[in-house]
Amino acid sequence: MSILRSAVATWAELVEDARRAPSPHNTQPWLVEATDDDHALLLCRAERLLPVEDPDGRFLTCGMGIFAEALRVAAEARGLTLADEFLAPDLSAGATGEVVVAPLSLSPGATETGGRDALLRRRTSRLPYNGRPAPEEALTELAAVAARFGHTARFSSDPDFVAWVLELNVATIFYDLAEDERRAEIRHWTRASETEAAQLADGFSPRCLGFPGVLLRLFFDHHRVIRPFERVLRRLYMRQMRGTATVGWIAGPWATKDDWYLAGRMLLRFWLALTEHGLGLQPFGSVITNPTAHARLDERLGNETEEVWLLLRIGYSAEPPPSARLPLAAVLR
Repeated sequence: MSILRSAVATWAELVEDARRAPSPHNTQPWLVEATDDDHALLLCRAERLLPVEDPDGRFLTCGMGIFAEALRVAAEARGLTLADEFLAPDLSAGATGEVVVAPLSLSPGATETGGRDALLRRRTSRLPYNGRPAPEEALTELAAVAARFGHTARFSSDPDFVAWVLELNVATIFYDLAEDERRAEIRHWTRASETEAAQLADGFSPRCLGFPGVLLRLFFDHHRVIRPFERVLRRLYMRQMRGTATVGWIAGPWATKDDWYLAGRMLLRFWLALTEHGLGLQPFGSVITNPTAHARLDERLGNETEEVWLLLRIGYSAEPPPSARLPLAAVLR
């Protein structure tokens, strides 16, 4: 019993920090099972996967890499090195139970010590931005972070291209949400009130999405009734995008489970560097997962060889509200 208490005490600080990491639809599928002071297992809860949106488990595997890297940042801040042995598990739609993702181990010493403050401050900003393009020095640093992991990050502040990306994103979102199964899955992770968001401690809250709960409920639960007003809803959504002056896209290895996991590690470091510059980020996942939209993006970019796996907008906004997070007791055992 004393060993278990010590192990939980050792890992609790790291998990307390890392549980703030982002995940697709704020599903937070991770679980850490401590075995002793220096060892633990990282698991994924299959009931928190996205079988419709992410049937191959690519983005949830990426999310597990994000969380592992957040644990590494938390460990480094305490003078420790965290090693993770990724087991390349199947996190596709057929996965069940608690899937072991990686054994974790801690050792003294750390190659890096920064990043914890940015980890605690990091947010997804779906708010309007203030119209200022991201500065070149920040974009250069972000590209360097991506390159360290074998990926390429590119950016554009061309007004015509930015407007085109925003229009593509909103058109793709509304096209995807017309599908009953996809809409039902996203509804499962969309909270209709702040009270519900606080109680469940996951998913999208109205404040974070920037829409009142009653409108979210109408859209998801009475979609056919509200469908005639889609043009108005699109305009409301585009209002949330106003002030966007810079968009970016990341390309790189995205064919295997190891690729997806490593991409997640990179994305966490990319996001922390962006946070250090006072910038906000919002991924445009629908453009990537929708084959038609992805093909249009590749055509516009003149891309024939690279695998673009992330599209995002970057800019300055007011401080976005934090998404709910599962309590420590639900993430560590």
